[in-house]
Amino acid sequence: LENLKKGGRIGGAKAMLASALSIKPLIEVRDGLVEEAGKQRTRGKALNSLLETLRNAGRVERLGVLHAQCADIDDFVAKVREIYPGEIMVGDIGAVIGTHAGQGTIGIAFRTAE
Repeated sequence: LENLKKGGRIGGAKAMLASALSIKPLIEVRDGLVEEAGKQRTRGKALNSLLETLRNAGRVERLGVLHAQCADIDDFVAKVREIYPGEIMVGDIGAVIGTHAGQGTIGIAFRTAE
């Protein structure tokens, strides 16, 4: 949240309140548009929400897990493997999203069958 505040994406009061309540924002990028995808009260709930999104996605053809220096990335990838048996590409999150989201960010990117 600190990076979102510094980048002007959210105000100081909102950042302080969200931080005090341990709120983790979820974003979705679809067809180049960034949208809010919800909020969760803890990191664990936020990561479970990502896993639920993957479960509900239908038949996934390709999957990547992206992160910004996350200590728990291996644990998260292990949970993803329980849902998706194919190859999982793991890499660093891009500079643009990483600048706004900050260290500790985890994301999933996938393509579904048409």
